[in-house]
Amino acid sequence: MECVTATTSSGIQGRIYVDEVSDLSHTCGKPAAAKASILEALSFQIPTLGAGGHSTATASHSNKGLGEATMSPKLMAYPSRRIRRLEALARNGVSCGLVAIILFFIIEVQILSSSIDHIPRKQLQLIEEGEVKEYKIGMENTIPSTVCRWPPSEIGNIVVKEVFNITLCVRGSLQPRRRKRTKAYTLNELFGLSKMTGSFAFDEFSLLPRRFWGRMRVPEAYLTYPQDVPMTDVVEGIKRGLPVLEPNIPNAPTPDVLYSSSLQQADVTHVAFQMPDYNFPITILSAPKSACREGEQYDLVVVFKSALLAWNARSSIREYMHYEKSRGSGMKVGVVFSVGLPRKHGGRMFDRDGEVISLPGSAGDLLEMYDGREAEVMARIYKEMQMCDDILLADYEDTYYNLTWKTVTNYRWMSAFCRVEDVKLFMTMDDDHRVNLSMVAAFLNRVPQYTRRNSIFGSVARRDFAHRSPRNKLYLSFREFPWDRMYPYARGFAQLVGPDIVADIAIATAYTRYNYAPEDVYIGMVALKLGIPIYEEATMYDHDLYRRRNRKRRPAMIALAEYFPTT
Repeated sequence: MECVTATTSSGIQGRIYVDEVSDLSHTCGKPAAAKASILEALSFQIPTLGAGGHSTATASHSNKGLGEATMSPKLMAYPSRRIRRLEALARNGVSCGLVAIILFFIIEVQILSSSIDHIPRKQLQLIEEGEVKEYKIGMENTIPSTVCRWPPSEIGNIVVKEVFNITLCVRGSLQPRRRKRTKAYTLNELFGLSKMTGSFAFDEFSLLPRRFWGRMRVPEAYLTYPQDVPMTDVVEGIKRGLPVLEPNIPNAPTPDVLYSSSLQQADVTHVAFQMPDYNFPITILSAPKSACREGEQYDLVVVFKSALLAWNARSSIREYMHYEKSRGSGMKVGVVFSVGLPRKHGGRMFDRDGEVISLPGSAGDLLEMYDGREAEVMARIYKEMQMCDDILLADYEDTYYNLTWKTVTNYRWMSAFCRVEDVKLFMTMDDDHRVNLSMVAAFLNRVPQYTRRNSIFGSVARRDFAHRSPRNKLYLSFREFPWDRMYPYARGFAQLVGPDIVADIAIATAYTRYNYAPEDVYIGMVALKLGIPIYEEATMYDHDLYRRRNRKRRPAMIALAEYFPTT
């Protein structure tokens, strides 16, 4: 999915997503200022290719009528039978203005799909200012893009009207996909049932007899969780900005041929795999400047997965972290609170894959209390942001069931805003837990550098089973996870994450489904697909485990807030 920037004559700038089938009236910037309809634009510059290379054409829509629309003569040089037909229409008396408007829609996929390969921010200006955009077509059958690699080389590449588009940019084929290919798996591949015939797609797994899942092959069955792509090759290609060729493109290299050669070789110029199915639009509305400052090095960067309405918890954490730093650990620590937008309506009731679930506890109570009070909540958040420069605000709905969206946002922020060479360790935490910085310092000295920078550490769940009752807030349907036993993962209350794998995870999230997956289970699935090791860290305690398992009250690196007094 690509993005093109358009500007109205009134100065409103918005971005358009252009997929295989484009919708020019759909804008991808979620703030109100970015939702300008392209059909209302009084001036829109369309990139075209003439016989001589680069050219541009302007289709102007006047308030006085379509008959006054004008078009650059160079536009007609575009070698297309459709355009030649339009020339014939023009010769037969059809106004040039009407031709321009029709042309605007005909070439939307052929031309608008090719976004800018490299364009300075100053070039994203109103056309009235006389700026001429440079467009560059790269290799054949590929779509150049503004920032088609991740992480972006600089933050300015993802800035649009003072917000940050962290939707993954992937260079794709110009040829539309005929039909999406669905991968099917045999019963022998899944369960070792060699005498039984038939193959099934992932969405059909829930229909298989439950007794089969007791003999599922591990990890082969887990690796079928969508999307089933060669994830390490995908990640390496996107990190290098390589274009993606769809498997159904004529003469495209087969995966066997491609993957036999290393992506590290200089002659590899493309990666053959599917485009991401889960690259949902995500925008950071406000990014903190107190952490990951340019030129500064950090021993630890902590991202708290804070509930939007938990302002008291954030205040308590700020007080605690100030106290903890004063104890003299000597660590340089950055602290960020990740939040989304308030839920407009619905209170504590949620639809979870067809089942209506009432969110229990204080989280549900707060949603009921502030139902319909969106403006009041945002006013309080903006005030908090002005006082404390540590809020990471994104445009997803902040609820318990969107923790996975929050987690994806966190990894995109960490990989885009923090230079990996400037950070020794990342940590993600719930806002009801606290961290002992002295023990983190000991961890940094205890664990070998390569292992620390390329692994995930936490309290590892090895025998967790899916909750199948809709009365449980952790309910998971058979359609989402057909297997009952989860693949091992680090529990979500706190995870230590190596800096060298943050970008890999951020990319892989666009290729891993997260419709209903809990955020910690989800990161475990991503780690499996990437081959990232997950290690047990015995000093991290979830909820009441500190009281139950640490009877001698040995120091903990992570535990509930009640076990970390500030006096």
